Amino acid sequence: MGLSGIEYHLDMADSSGIVIEKRQRDLDPDVERRLIAELGRCPDLAFAHLPQVFVPGRQDRAELVLFAWLQPEALGSLRFALNLVTEAVSRALPSDQFLDVVVLNSAPELLEQIERAGCLLVERNPEERSRALAAAAQADPSPDVPAKPWWWPF
Repeated sequence: MGLSGIEYHLDMADSSGIVIEKRQRDLDPDVERRLIAELGRCPDLAFAHLPQVFVPGRQDRAELVLFAWLQPEALGSLRFALNLVTEAVSRALPSDQFLDVVVLNSAPELLEQIERAGCLLVERNPEERSRALAAAAQADPSPDVPAKPWWWPF
């Protein structure tokens, strides 16, 4: 399991250039069931999506990426919360597989595009997901102004 720099790619890329779509390749059904079960026990996770992502000019092909939205109270100890999520992923995946894990709270401008991909994997807190979607819909920047990342819930 690794964090092979996808956070850097997302921070440095124009979010409109990132291609996020429904998975074309799936995980093994047993691996996916384990991943759902492990993430479902993660107390700091509100919801998670597993789409495929392609960053033109940075990747040769689309890769599966786990976008994890953390509970607002978990953001005070972001490293701890991220460790819990990555440990859950690590327990679920075979040793020869990995997934990039992105804390979606730090890239909420991608939330609507991720939702459109239709790859919701786990939803532990439907109310938090509704709040996140409502906030993302209201944060539509002017097309003339470059998008700046914003942090949830700050």
